[in-house]
Amino acid sequence: MNSPRDPYAISGPTCISFSGGRTSAYMLRKILDRYGGTLPPETHVLFANTGKEHPGTLDFVARCEQDWSVPITWLEFDGTHGYREVNYSTASRKGEPFDLLIKKKTALPNWRKRFCTSMLKVERLHAYMSSRYEAWTDMVGLRADEPDRVHRRGGGTDAYVSVYPLFVGNVTKDKVMSFW
Repeated sequence: MNSPRDPYAISGPTCISFSGGRTSAYMLRKILDRYGGTLPPETHVLFANTGKEHPGTLDFVARCEQDWSVPITWLEFDGTHGYREVNYSTASRKGEPFDLLIKKKTALPNWRKRFCTSMLKVERLHAYMSSRYEAWTDMVGLRADEPDRVHRRGGGTDAYVSVYPLFVGNVTKDKVMSFW
């Protein structure tokens, strides 16, 4: 599946977690290169928009989608355990998903209650994948110079296994930055 010899190999249903940053875009590019520019069947590139993303991030996601001819599914928190699909034109830009989250939690996120990333991003991707598959692989763009983040995030659940191709492939921030 995700071995040191081929960290970008995909087997079966896979979610490529695309944050909209340079590191996850680097990972996506390497996966596309591994497969000659076309992703294997049952591979989904998912971007979760919080509604508070920098406009340049939304532009970058749209450019990757267009320039690399890769479908990217844009998701947003819908106020429930689900998601809604949007695109570059319809994506929230005034914090609507974030506002829905605050209303649902009846609290503001803070250093003690860090629920934004998990609820606005990670859970949206997992809701999308679990609506289609009983089990899948979650490819996450954490680098070799981020071992604490890799270990904190762990290996997955009964429904999915998390893999870290950049970590396994010994890719550091310097390598990502030199690519861009």
